[in-house]
Amino acid sequence: MKKPLFIFEMANNHMGDLSHGIKIIQELRKITKNITQFDFSVKLQLRDNSFFHKNHIHRKDHKLIKRFTETRLGEDFLKLVKEIKKNNFISMCTPWDELSTKYLIDINIDILKVASCSFNDWFLLESFKSFKKKIIASTAGATKIEIDKVYSFFKHKKKDFSLMHCVGEYPTPDENLHLNQIEYLKKRYPDIDIGYSTHEKPDNYTAISIAIAKGACIFEKHVGIKNETYEINSYSASPEMIKKWLEAAIQAYKILGDQTNKRKKFSPKEISDLRILHRGAYAKKNIKKNAVINKNNIYLAMPNVTGQLVAKELGMFTTFRVKKDHFKDQPLMLVDLKKNDEITNKMDKRFFIKDMIKEKIIRSNVIIPKSSKIEISHHYGIDKFFEMGAVLFHIINKEYSKILVMMFENQSYPNHYHVLKTETYLILEGDLEIKNKNKTIKLKTGDVYTIKKNTPHSFKTRKGVIFEEIATKYIKGDSKYIDKNIHKNRKTIIDIFN
Repeated sequence: MKKPLFIFEMANNHMGDLSHGIKIIQELRKITKNITQFDFSVKLQLRDNSFFHKNHIHRKDHKLIKRFTETRLGEDFLKLVKEIKKNNFISMCTPWDELSTKYLIDINIDILKVASCSFNDWFLLESFKSFKKKIIASTAGATKIEIDKVYSFFKHKKKDFSLMHCVGEYPTPDENLHLNQIEYLKKRYPDIDIGYSTHEKPDNYTAISIAIAKGACIFEKHVGIKNETYEINSYSASPEMIKKWLEAAIQAYKILGDQTNKRKKFSPKEISDLRILHRGAYAKKNIKKNAVINKNNIYLAMPNVTGQLVAKELGMFTTFRVKKDHFKDQPLMLVDLKKNDEITNKMDKRFFIKDMIKEKIIRSNVIIPKSSKIEISHHYGIDKFFEMGAVLFHIINKEYSKILVMMFENQSYPNHYHVLKTETYLILEGDLEIKNKNKTIKLKTGDVYTIKKNTPHSFKTRKGVIFEEIATKYIKGDSKYIDKNIHKNRKTIIDIFN
């Protein structure tokens, strides 16, 4: 999603009263009109007569039937939907039966919601098949296999859908919120947005912050207004409570910072505050011009002076030469040093790549046999590895071969073909876009694609990928690259297990 989505669930708290419902919408608009970093939706519920058994629809002794029938809006429902859109909210509704779904599609509702109690109502889910917009489904009470089935159903139908962690206990005590389930759903269904449908006490402003930190990006809360005529239930929030709820969300996003996979940028003050604590490099003895500095001729001590070489700049593989003579105990200033970039870059790059490989293996949970031959392919030099290249784990090479290919964020692999080898890719984790002749094929986790021999192809990844390459026997020199400028010495063998 481009922006986090906050859903205000009116349920029955409009009390079947159009003017009361309009007042709730207008009060919510006052609170949200100046908040631009979120999208907002007001959600209704809809039940056709067919939802109720014909012999029971008029019962007053059944608590839910009485409440549902007495708070239905009738012809005023469409007026309330128009009011939602008029106030720049995204329109959303939960249908409880197939006829309600048809009506909502006919009036062009923006989002359809699947209530937790309807999560495995397959008659109802089938009625969603002609809906072309967003579907959001709550998972309270649904088992792992039940969620898997609904996920597969919507995937098969090519729907734009999201799942919501939800607890069907009204209100939900803190110890039963189980917000770690947000992470569970994100890991199990990484290609869809995961949200949080809340039923905790409405004055709980901590849960929203934790849900955001866990990675939820859709949030739903029951809303209502108490007045002389109407009460609101124990899990619905007043506009004042919604205001505090949103303020807690804004503060949470502010504290969390940038929600990307990249390392944060450092403020000048942070760098300045840290630098004063670094140990500076001093000459341990007299150092002659052009000498390489090392542990034998320098020592580190506090304080450092502005412009001095400090401990962090030395690095494990970084080498410096002095441009002039230095006397014992004299600070080594950066302007008086020459960095040996050729050695530094090559060693630092290999060291960094090994760490990146180890980190990706741990995060992906993909098993890499320790007997694997590991090869870094850097087609235009190791300095450009993260632009063009890949890591190859050679697992098996007999009558057939199996290679695991690892690529990092925004990395590409150049156009090439194989004279003898036909290969099939199985995406284990991440995404891969293949250019095969004039076709573009986009693959995600679980997808399979075969490339025949003598077929030029290239590929790239947006978020990073690990895929399995099953092929006819791997033969050295069988890969032919279209660009003749690709380095002949493009392979570096590494060992990440020792």
